[in-house]
Amino acid sequence: MDGIRLDTSRPFWELSGRTDFPSVLSALASLLPEGCVLYFEDGSPTGELAHFLRACAVPKGAHIAPGTIWPRPSVVHVPASSETLNRLAKLMLSRVSPELAIHFHVYRAQTVLLEWYDAFYQPMRLDGTFSEDRVRLFAERLRMSFQRQSGQAEPSAVTHEGA
Repeated sequence: MDGIRLDTSRPFWELSGRTDFPSVLSALASLLPEGCVLYFEDGSPTGELAHFLRACAVPKGAHIAPGTIWPRPSVVHVPASSETLNRLAKLMLSRVSPELAIHFHVYRAQTVLLEWYDAFYQPMRLDGTFSEDRVRLFAERLRMSFQRQSGQAEPSAVTHEGA
């Protein structure tokens, strides 16, 4: 598929386990560097959530490899500011995850920092440049386990369980 993806030719982090969008969005504020963009694909937002996403949407800064080929998926790019993350987390408290997205990514410039195809069913992947300490704190907040993956996408010998 056409578009940028997480670079799995280098080491990366893989997070597994059950979580929810309010937790993920809240935890991202302490993980992400400035200038990131949230990418929501194939959601079906309604009401206040749809209005908020339209109001915050920014032009596409990068072409992400889509998780859905046909029919053409709905996509929205939103700045990953702490204000936006907090508001989205609150809006998602009373909604199911597919309302926001089926596929969720975070990018900065032309680099994918978080890749989550089939969010909540497949592992979440993070760029390998995040330190183990930052990934550990993020995973603990989500109650997920994390594992460092080699560039060949094989697990390392150590798996960490979230709190």
